[in-house]
This record gives sequence, structure tokens and C-alpha cells, in this order.
Amino acid sequence: MRERPVSVTIFGILNIGIGLLGLGGLLLSTMFEDLGAAAASPSVNSFAAFFDTLNHHPIYVLWNKITVPLNAAASLLLVAAGIGLLMLKNWARLASIGCGIFKMIFVILNGAVFYLALREILAQAMQEAGPLVVIILIAAGLVGAILSLLYPVLLVYFMMRPQVVQAFQPQGTSPL
Repeated sequence: MRERPVSVTIFGILNIGIGLLGLGGLLLSTMFEDLGAAAASPSVNSFAAFFDTLNHHPIYVLWNKITVPLNAAASLLLVAAGIGLLMLKNWARLASIGCGIFKMIFVILNGAVFYLALREILAQAMQEAGPLVVIILIAAGLVGAILSLLYPVLLVYFMMRPQVVQAFQPQGTSPL
């Protein structure tokens, strides 16, 4: 029997966990969709007003209609790929690479969409609270994007390492 590299076991378990968290996040995001509208009178500085602003911005609404089903499919695929990695199935390694690339592209595009949808709020915050607050908000967004890129970059890197590729080859063959 082939030996499974430790990184494959780790990423198999992480894929399952992150895929399930992604599905849970999609469920929560649908619950928050109407949060602003449900609030009696959301103020400009409230959490509810933030979601209300986002959920009425045409670019963000279109972006959600496109990405929610894609993220649901990617999360399900990540769970399946995690199980497949634990079983040393090459399709799972390739699916993991595909999910990682999808997530990297998604994080970058998501940042751009959030900026477009929130630039009015950022401009208002700059007038009310000063540029330091906006700089802090943008820095927090960038840190969040970098942290969001960490897992998919590591996933793609480890799934393409020669010893991992070799572990997924049928016994007695070598990678191309």
C-alpha cells in the first residue's frame, strides 16, 4: 500500500473542515441578507445599515447572485476532495488545486466588488471620522484578503509538490 504524505492527510482534513465551514457561512450569509431591512431604523453607523447598504448595491447584488452558487459548489467539491485526498485519489488532488485557484481569484475579485460597493461609505466615513479611520478600514480589508489567500496558496503549493504528486500515481508508475 502506498504511503500517504502527512501534508495530504492534513489538507484532506482541512478541506473537509473548510468546505463545511464554507457551507455554514453561505447559510449565515442568507440569514444576514435581510438584516438591514428588518431593522426598525438602521443608523448610518450600525451593523444593520452596513448590510442594508451592501444588499441594495446593484454590483454587490449581481456579485452575490453569481458567487453564492459557485461558492456552494466549491465548498461541496472541497469536502469531496478532502475525502478523496484521504483515500489518495488523484482526482481529489486535482480538484483541490482547482478549488485553490478558484478561491484565489475569488478573493481578489471579492475585494474589488467590496470596494466598489462600499466606496460611498468609505467617503462618508472619511468626512465624519477622518482619513485615519478609512486607512484602518482599508488596512483591515487588505489583511483579511491576505489571510483569505493563505489557505488556497498553501493548498495549491502542497498539492503540486513532487512527493505529493508521486503519492497519487498508480503503483509502479512515475509522474509525467
